[in-house]
Amino acid sequence: MALREINLIPAEILHRQHLRRHMCFWAGCFLVSLTLIFGVHLYQARAVQVRKQTVTKLKKQHMQLGAKIEEIGQIQKELSKLTGQQAVLNKITRNQPYSRVLWKLAEIINSGTWLTQLAIERVTDTNDEHNLKLTGFSHSNKDLGDFLNRLSNEPMFMDVVLQYALEVKDAGSRKGTASALTLIQFQIDCHV
Repeated sequence: MALREINLIPAEILHRQHLRRHMCFWAGCFLVSLTLIFGVHLYQARAVQVRKQTVTKLKKQHMQLGAKIEEIGQIQKELSKLTGQQAVLNKITRNQPYSRVLWKLAEIINSGTWLTQLAIERVTDTNDEHNLKLTGFSHSNKDLGDFLNRLSNEPMFMDVVLQYALEVKDAGSRKGTASALTLIQFQIDCHV
């Protein structure tokens, strides 16, 4: 006798189970495939998006760099303009006003001394130093000495040198006096 397998479960139920298993298997395979495809697509989309962002960022940086270069160019133009103006102002202000020199001389000079000539000459174009020549008269050597001391002690005047001091008779200085008045004529050189 031979053994035979007998299935007591109806064939329909077995067919449904078999169909369900196949459907689940192929649905799982389909989902795995879709997940892989979607993952690859998402990866590529992000890679392209990153590249686009990089290109966009580079373009934006290039535009900003161009704007900065233009701004630097304008600043350089303004700076060169200001440098030119500064040079002109330096030329103007380099020549110190002579009113200060005259003011100091007016403060220093005593009542027995007066000036007949004042000359200011620039020594060189590059230096701010000026030569000052004072010519005048004094009633006495004492008044002249006092004026020289005051002039030497003032920091504005440097290298004060008495060039000459001569006694001069002034016959017509006062009306109604017959005697000649003795004055000291002098010349003083210094640097300002």
